[in-house]
Amino acid sequence: MKVQTTVQPVFVSRKVSQDLKVREIKPQIVNQQRVVYQFQCDLCDAGYVGYTRGHLHTRVDGHKRKASSIYKHYHEQHSEVPKDLLKRFSILKSFDCLVNEMLFIRDLKPTLNVQSDSIRAKVFV
Repeated sequence: MKVQTTVQPVFVSRKVSQDLKVREIKPQIVNQQRVVYQFQCDLCDAGYVGYTRGHLHTRVDGHKRKASSIYKHYHEQHSEVPKDLLKRFSILKSFDCLVNEMLFIRDLKPTLNVQSDSIRAKVFV
């Protein structure tokens, strides 16, 4: 017995924007979370150690703001903040622990870390 059916092709279109979307290639470091990181100025010996629970690229963007020690350093010492600031950051440890930040600050003595009234800073007072 034959079944008489008509087969009709169905076309499902993806949005053109999905195919044409320009994706920025980001280095692996930007997606890191819960890390103790180090900043090292490439124009002098100034350094900074910090900790972030969020993505490192978000924290680096925060250091481009006027309230940041890194921003102030670049404007006072070198006249402007470089566009490729992320290249000057490296990850020291990937732990969800502020103790590592304290230990690195104590050992490296970065010159741009100025906060002294935090609980973390009081450990070394």
